[in-house]
Amino acid sequence: MRKEIDILQERVSHLERELRHKQLIISSIHEIGKALSSELRIDRLLPLIMEEVTQIIDAERSTFYVVDHERGELWSKIAQKAEISEIRLKIGMGIAGHVAKTGETVNIQDAYSDPRFDPSTDKKTGYRTRSVLCMPIFEPIRSSKSKPKILAVIQALNKKSGYFTREDEELMASLAAQLAITLVNSQLYLALEKRIQELNLLYSIEQEASYTDQDDTLYDRLLDKLVSTLKVKAGLIAFYDAKNHTFGPYYFKNIHKTDSKKIDLAPDLGIEGHVLRSGEVYYTNCATHDPLYLQNQPSGLKFKINQLICAPLIINDQPVGIIQLFNKINPNDIFIKDDVKILTSASRQISRLIEARKLREEKIKAERLATIGNMLSTIVHDLRTPMNNIFGFVDLMRDEEDPDLRNEYAEIVIKQIQTLNNMAHDVLDFAKGKTSILPVKYPVNKLLEDFKKLFENEIKKQGYEFEVECRAASMLYVDPDKVIRIFMNIMKNALEAMDKGGKFSIKAFEANSEVVFQLSDTGKGIPPEIKDRLFESFVTSGKKGGTGLGLAIVKNLVEQHKGRIEVESTPGKGTTFKIYFKKL
Repeated sequence: MRKEIDILQERVSHLERELRHKQLIISSIHEIGKALSSELRIDRLLPLIMEEVTQIIDAERSTFYVVDHERGELWSKIAQKAEISEIRLKIGMGIAGHVAKTGETVNIQDAYSDPRFDPSTDKKTGYRTRSVLCMPIFEPIRSSKSKPKILAVIQALNKKSGYFTREDEELMASLAAQLAITLVNSQLYLALEKRIQELNLLYSIEQEASYTDQDDTLYDRLLDKLVSTLKVKAGLIAFYDAKNHTFGPYYFKNIHKTDSKKIDLAPDLGIEGHVLRSGEVYYTNCATHDPLYLQNQPSGLKFKINQLICAPLIINDQPVGIIQLFNKINPNDIFIKDDVKILTSASRQISRLIEARKLREEKIKAERLATIGNMLSTIVHDLRTPMNNIFGFVDLMRDEEDPDLRNEYAEIVIKQIQTLNNMAHDVLDFAKGKTSILPVKYPVNKLLEDFKKLFENEIKKQGYEFEVECRAASMLYVDPDKVIRIFMNIMKNALEAMDKGGKFSIKAFEANSEVVFQLSDTGKGIPPEIKDRLFESFVTSGKKGGTGLGLAIVKNLVEQHKGRIEVESTPGKGTTFKIYFKKL
């Protein structure tokens, strides 16, 4: 009876141990589930998971390796109780590398008796590996026809109570299935982060283009964005001159000025030549062994180039330059396909930006040429009136026998020549924004008499009526030649706006402390669409040969005299300008 009781108690104890172990497993799985549902970053998630896995499997430690197929290696920063914070293995190297290559589960009791085991890590850390349970984590797939991709490898070392069992394998396989989903979600999350990073870079490039006018500043800032986004140490932008088949100008980031002067890339050799010919991004993670790099390596740099990525700048299918970035900041990092995607998008955006700036510069040049043409047209247009006056009075002088009249005509010709000279200065001063009036005390009636004497014959000769009226006996402090120029410009516009037989009048009267000059015509009036912009440069409408600079000069001259100008116009009925000057 006593023996049966002992057996029963032993069975109860065994069941209690089993229960505690199952409870531990359930608790650990619960913790893993909580971690999986609350964190997407794999670098934060794995420490939590591996701690629970180590406890469930009853191992001394465990390691989780991410398989990087692009680099051909396994990588881990998770190694419980190990002295190494980061482990990198080539696929096929060691137990974990073998599992990553073959997709097999490995469960061995004595690691040192297995030829696949690599003891180098033990030698570095002083740790003694005995038993090993290593298992692949496959990418979840829907179709059974395609071969699943190995995402990671999970490895447990040294079972505390003997060796890893079949039950441990099943338990780890169950965990691996959950981890596979987590890894895929994490990869999707990282892909989303990369896309956001790419969009942020493109947006910042667009912003810099909008806010920065100077090329030097713009390209320096673009390099800042590229260097920080792709996490590299240095970079350059080199423009390609197809006509001379050379590179230049250059823009640099984190390359010393003395070093930058020594860089002289050849556009038909090396990586640069390949990128210009192919129009595609090229990268190398071992530059010193890359045949293209060795053809045309930049000399004189104070740092060694290990990694390099180069992208073309293309406009209308023609290369206009390259972007080169050098050496990842993290020594364990390399250029990968994601970097190619980001730099490809950025180089295309910068190419469009360069094209837009070139088109804008060409447009500005064209507008400047048009402006020069308008200025010349205006000058010629304005010169016609005094030139016609000179021609007319010289013609009169030739046939006039009365010396007094000849002298009077000569004085008028001299004044008109002076007017021509003043007009040329006015246009130049207007263009430069200068003030060049020479004010003197001058009677109002004398201004009107001077204007009438100069232009009455010409106005009537062209077939228009002309009226002058002075109701002001005041003195003004003005530059008489400039005031006559004001009247002349308004008169010219008035004659061009009227049909033959129209009437142009100029009147002067006093209003409180001011003298008002009122210049009116019976023309077509000012179109409503330009009335608010009438005094801007090159605003004109319906005049043959007109450019609109005349009234801009008028406003400028009035303001130089501390006066003001107003305009009233009714389409089809005429226009009236009122000019106000302070009287003395």
